[in-house]
Amino acid sequence: MNPLALDLNEKLSKSNPNVADMLSDLGKLIYYPKGILSQSAEAKSTKYNATIGMATYSDRKMYADTLNDVFHHLEPDEIFPYAPPQGLESLRDLWQQKMLKENPDLKKEDFSRPIATNALTHGLSIVGDMFADSGDTLLLPTHNWGNYKLVYSTRHSVDIETYNIFDESGNFTTDGLVKHLENYEKDKVILILNYPNNPTGYTPNKEEVKVMVEAIQSLAERGTNVIAIVDDAYYGLFYEDVYTQSLFTALTNLQQENLLPIRLDGATKEFFAWGLRVGFITFGVNDETTKQVLEAKVKGLIRSNISSGPMPSQSAVKYVLEHPETFEKEIQHNIDTLQARYEVTKSVVYDEKYKKFWQPYDFNSGYFMAVKVQDVKPEELREHLIEHYSIGIIALNATDIRIAFSCIEKDDIPYVFDMIAKAIEDLQAKSE
Repeated sequence: MNPLALDLNEKLSKSNPNVADMLSDLGKLIYYPKGILSQSAEAKSTKYNATIGMATYSDRKMYADTLNDVFHHLEPDEIFPYAPPQGLESLRDLWQQKMLKENPDLKKEDFSRPIATNALTHGLSIVGDMFADSGDTLLLPTHNWGNYKLVYSTRHSVDIETYNIFDESGNFTTDGLVKHLENYEKDKVILILNYPNNPTGYTPNKEEVKVMVEAIQSLAERGTNVIAIVDDAYYGLFYEDVYTQSLFTALTNLQQENLLPIRLDGATKEFFAWGLRVGFITFGVNDETTKQVLEAKVKGLIRSNISSGPMPSQSAVKYVLEHPETFEKEIQHNIDTLQARYEVTKSVVYDEKYKKFWQPYDFNSGYFMAVKVQDVKPEELREHLIEHYSIGIIALNATDIRIAFSCIEKDDIPYVFDMIAKAIEDLQAKSE
């Protein structure tokens, strides 16, 4: 094992032995090398800096004017150089300030500075590299984003266990999670909490969050190492009276031994900036040595994988955070547009005339909603809708479909659901 990794592991074992015990084999081996990047950082103030792989003139980076002209508000040094593996330091500070503003119950000293990732999937992959070994358990709701399986099961050979978050009537319930955690007997679990939920568009209220957090705390108190990943991809897209702070806040405030809250969020959905690929990973720990060790290991994983994230995207997100006046109004306009679509969807999907075609699952936030279809196969329905009605939906499993109201104009939503009902009727008639 590299001496730098041994040193990080020793520091972590002293500062936070519970988190040290959570590390995967790769997590123990990883370190941030004292190589080109650290040597270049040390040489930053030199007159002749011949350390890093960029081309420069005496007064600026070398770049093409045509490409530079694409970016009207950014300086060349905000576009063309490499970003640090951990992300632009000013962007990290701005995102931390954003977190504190949106989560008033969160204290700055209780969590690490956000580290920039290449959006949320990259963050999920980092967590997998750092904490997941073959045979570990990943606990997911039955309704979950399919990419979790690819990241953790396919890449890391983790065993997946699921629990229901909806009862037979389609109403949200915490019973499945509580019972699963009460009966959990292994010494480690990786838990993903994704709200607003993809694919169902549900966010729990304050009482439901309280029940969930108490169940997680109880498991940690029994001695199980709990890595609690809070996937906040759709954070802020709330349309009803829900818990509007991140679950990361509620879990971090426990300061519970054996519990490591990790938040993954970013500009992707929150800023309607999907292609920029700017995300963040944040750890809910208050010990400074633990923060430093975890950051060093994450930087090592980033360095060994993508090297660093894109500078122009990070600079663009930094710019809008520094100039919030118009930007925040534009974002709110988009959220208001989604809320209007949500309200129409809510009024349509629960109409009595559709009861013979589907049963909706509770939804109150995000981009999506899901229904359990009656007496048809979702995949056949999906294909039938494309071929005969020019409508695309997602077939989730053997019973459910997902509809993204986020990408349907408000006035078109009633028609879309009418046609989904008509397509179900077509298939039901065919099977008689």
